[in-house]
Amino acid sequence: MSNEFVDKEELKLREAQKVAKEKKQAAKKSSRSRRSFVQIMNGEFLSKDNFVQNLPFVFFIGFLLVVLISWGYYAETITRKEVRLEKELGELNSEFFTLGSIYNSKRGRRSIGERLNGTGVGESLNSPKKIKVKKFVFEDDGEQ
Repeated sequence: MSNEFVDKEELKLREAQKVAKEKKQAAKKSSRSRRSFVQIMNGEFLSKDNFVQNLPFVFFIGFLLVVLISWGYYAETITRKEVRLEKELGELNSEFFTLGSIYNSKRGRRSIGERLNGTGVGESLNSPKKIKVKKFVFEDDGEQ
């Protein structure tokens, strides 16, 4: 460490030079990005000298375009399939309710009795009775 006396004017000059240097660097960075953007927009990057350097970028952009187009077709196909399946579901749903109502109308006691009239099978005249068992007894016959 050295203790040197630095003149205030010299210190201000150094700071001004440092600020000017930083501004130049920032200006170079922004001018490079602006220049690149302008070259892309006006097609100058496709000139013979720069084209070979920018060829990977061109292929990447082309690949992204192909992916975007194929993604659009895929989404359209899925949407069509979804609409078709929704229509089919509506038709099957209405058919289900129609068949359910037909079944309910044919399973009634009266309609079954009418259909079985000619076969000799008929409705029982006695009401059903419940059989009650008080104790379960399992006899061992000795067979095993």
